[in-house]
Amino acid sequence: MPRCLYRPPAAVCNGPTSPRLCAPASKPDLLGIHRAADWTAVVIAHLDGPHPDLSPASGDAEQTWALLDKLTSSPAPAPYAAAVNSTPSTTAALHGWDELLSDPPADLAPAARDRLPQLAELEAAWPALAHGDRIVHGDLRADNMVRDHHLGVTFVDWAHATTGPACTDATSLTPQLILAGHTPADIARLLRDHPATAGSADTTTAFLAALTGHWHRNARKPAPPGAPGLRTYQHRAAAAGLALLGYCLS
Repeated sequence: MPRCLYRPPAAVCNGPTSPRLCAPASKPDLLGIHRAADWTAVVIAHLDGPHPDLSPASGDAEQTWALLDKLTSSPAPAPYAAAVNSTPSTTAALHGWDELLSDPPADLAPAARDRLPQLAELEAAWPALAHGDRIVHGDLRADNMVRDHHLGVTFVDWAHATTGPACTDATSLTPQLILAGHTPADIARLLRDHPATAGSADTTTAFLAALTGHWHRNARKPAPPGAPGLRTYQHRAAAAGLALLGYCLS
């Protein structure tokens, strides 16, 4: 049965779900797009399978990294870029260490407190590095992927699709791998060696710092309505990102 995804028009991008526009990445077939009033329905082929298992014992993480290599190995196709470039990227605005530096919370981990000026400096460098010509999913984690029984790992929910540096999705995925059981040391080596990140260590570290600062800041806010587990998750992701930054900066 087809699956329908509803998004406001400004957030819809045909490219990532269309074989013609995004051939490098495994993706479901685009069956149709229907617009009515302020709603857009994107109808894609049904994917038969669960979310991938990103733990070290599974092969899903390896397959995901292979997909990221294919996705970022060349510039985004022109139709994809035209579809997404009218929507500003949200990744360039990620920050948090700047606010924590001005008013450090009492519960801030010593590993963060000792490096606050350095982390804030790295984060400040990120906006100038956030531009690029590669496909960026923008919200890559296990629940935005499906391990289809025929297609394998497939990236879905492209509401934040944009263009940017090749390292963006790979870097944002790394704390998820640590939460899934990978060691920070192993993931730091993966960042060093993977084609999407190996040639841009400074950009990768700056983005990881900005993303981790964003989590550290937001985890201290009140829980939003309808998302009782969000702040707990952000605390865990912040700790994973900070552990990985420790290896990247050592």
